[in-house]
Amino acid sequence: MLSTIVVTSNRENDRPIGVSSHGEAELASKRVRTSDSTRLLEDVPGVSVYSAGGISGLPVIRGLADDRLRVQVDGMDLMPACPNHMNSALSYIDPSRVASIDVYAGITPVSAGGDSIGGAIQVKSAPPKFAREGESPMIEAQIGAFYRSNGHARGYNIGASIAGEQAALSYNESNSQSDNYKAAGNFKKPGLWQSLGARPIAADEVAVSEYRGARNRALDLALRNTDHLIVLGLSEQKLDYEGFPNQRMDMVSSYPDPADPTVPGNYLIDKDAPANVNRLVNLRYTGQYDWGQMEGQIFRQRVRHRMDMMQDRFFGMMMPMHTLSATHGGLLKASIKLSESDTVRLGSDFQQHRLDDWWPPIGGPLPGAMCCNDFWNIRDGKRDRLGLFAEWVTRWDSEWTTLAGLRSNKVISNASRVQGYSNGSYLSDANRFNALDRKRNDHNWDWTLLTRFNPGAMQTYEVGIARKTRSPNLHELYPWSTFAMAALMNNFVGDGNGYVGNPDLKPEVAHTISATADWHDAKKEKWGLKLSGYATWVENFIDARRCGPPVCNTSTYLTTTNSYVLLQYVNQSARLYGLDLSGHLNLGKTENLGDWSAKILLNYVRGENRTTGDNLYHMMPLNAKLALIHRIGKWNNTAEVQSVAAKTRISQVRNEVTTPEYTLFNLRSSYEWKQARLDLEIENVFDTFYLLPLGGAYLGQGNPMTTAGIPWGMSLPGRGRSFNAALNISF
Repeated sequence: MLSTIVVTSNRENDRPIGVSSHGEAELASKRVRTSDSTRLLEDVPGVSVYSAGGISGLPVIRGLADDRLRVQVDGMDLMPACPNHMNSALSYIDPSRVASIDVYAGITPVSAGGDSIGGAIQVKSAPPKFAREGESPMIEAQIGAFYRSNGHARGYNIGASIAGEQAALSYNESNSQSDNYKAAGNFKKPGLWQSLGARPIAADEVAVSEYRGARNRALDLALRNTDHLIVLGLSEQKLDYEGFPNQRMDMVSSYPDPADPTVPGNYLIDKDAPANVNRLVNLRYTGQYDWGQMEGQIFRQRVRHRMDMMQDRFFGMMMPMHTLSATHGGLLKASIKLSESDTVRLGSDFQQHRLDDWWPPIGGPLPGAMCCNDFWNIRDGKRDRLGLFAEWVTRWDSEWTTLAGLRSNKVISNASRVQGYSNGSYLSDANRFNALDRKRNDHNWDWTLLTRFNPGAMQTYEVGIARKTRSPNLHELYPWSTFAMAALMNNFVGDGNGYVGNPDLKPEVAHTISATADWHDAKKEKWGLKLSGYATWVENFIDARRCGPPVCNTSTYLTTTNSYVLLQYVNQSARLYGLDLSGHLNLGKTENLGDWSAKILLNYVRGENRTTGDNLYHMMPLNAKLALIHRIGKWNNTAEVQSVAAKTRISQVRNEVTTPEYTLFNLRSSYEWKQARLDLEIENVFDTFYLLPLGGAYLGQGNPMTTAGIPWGMSLPGRGRSFNAALNISF
């Protein structure tokens, strides 16, 4: 059998104390509120979430988000195919399959980081189970269902497995859907919502926040022999549609009937080429040897993605957008135990990403602009990464431990020649882009140095410094058109603006210092308080500047302050700093009333553009959570209050808008039987209206193809009150 006890013990001793780990006990109560695995991270110190679609939030760690983080699902570095990053890495795994999460919010070891300047997130499904020696095959099954009143969200998850002593086979499936969610009762929208035949919606609905048919299926085969384990995973995700209220497009798997494209609901399905399908093959190996542990992995990802406008939006014309993406990756890592006090990790990882992003021509009201060729946003996009790393962990004595690591990453990017719909509005931009040397060859270096001091059983201190590097992604480098309608389709931050790529971007280089103090009782049961402070300076930070001559042929965007604008990616410098505080306290136990405890969480981050003096975009304001927890037998109850300060420091270059402060109350209750668990929740108990600080621009209705076609100046509203319930049964 695998020596899992030894591996886990070493891992706990070696990794930074700033790592937050969440297992089944912590995750079980969170699944009732969401079908988005990213929201499972909301109670992690230093973590917040960019709003997106119903299952596609983008994680943020200490002000750095999305591609600036290394996000892995069962060890796979999955890539978004969409120019709006609609299919983010965590959208590919349903919350019902998530068994554990590790979040590196502070200094990230080079073995866990790479091609990122923020932290790392490792999400894993349940490990395989095997029958005990001499026992008959083990058969297990699970079934679950949920319902959330706000949006009438509903879905199910099922699973089954059969396992002998050396082989295990499991199957998991989930499906979820939701109508538009509703904001609190005093939600009042700006004008221009029912323009040009958009579908009428209720006054309190948040348009295009619905999704349907998020179907996930996974088949896993595991084999073991003494100290060796091999797991082959096959999975598929299909999505009928998903609305994005802070984007100008939506994920759709169907297209309007050419006979009458203006009739709501008149859709056809392309059965020969189904859209919004993600397929994964993942082969993993773990082996225990006398000298340590060996890990190997290779995976393949295929994504067929399609965007268009759902019926809540402008319905006078459609704009189909197609993407094909392929990613291959792998890892080989050895953890060598040199002595009782020294461990060395050596390894290599790679990733090959291929991307085609094109928009078929259409007729309709603007035939001159969207006829008569395929518009190639990115053609033959390539991004290849090869990493080598070495890491040394030394436990000098019972009090002092150090971790030092060095990583080298080679990143090569390229794209082929492009074309627009026609030669009229696009020829000059296409000629300019095609004349460029588009190949990029970056050689990046990362290093980490971390020291931990443990003077006694009730306190631990840790200080670390790191240099981390990230090369730009394909959608920062290669979108080329300055025509407003095309540029507005390239935006993965949800601010309503249009973006033009920049093939001359340099890699971001971040220098981080972080310190953490962890105080607790000797057994870490009665009380604990953890405080972390950090600062990061980023050279060549990829931010944005207003697009004007000679790139854009107008100066309008340079001075506009009350509408959406066109921007171009550019290297500048940035600084981020802040603190995270988390704690728990056992308030006591009574024979009749059970256990009482409390938890607190507080986060603060500040981000500045040091080149322009502007604020960085989407910085979460000061926020705190306080939870009172009651346990009696198998019955758990939680009363939670969440307060968020007003967001007043905003990005001027993006015309970001402020959001007011708010406070929300949530109530949760769960009960566990031997083979069942029931979760109940009232979310936003008092139906408080609020605007999401990281919600982006509310673009739910109106013409999305121009900077003036959607009312400017409103952030995405949060959810009103919702009654949530989930039941899970195991056999």
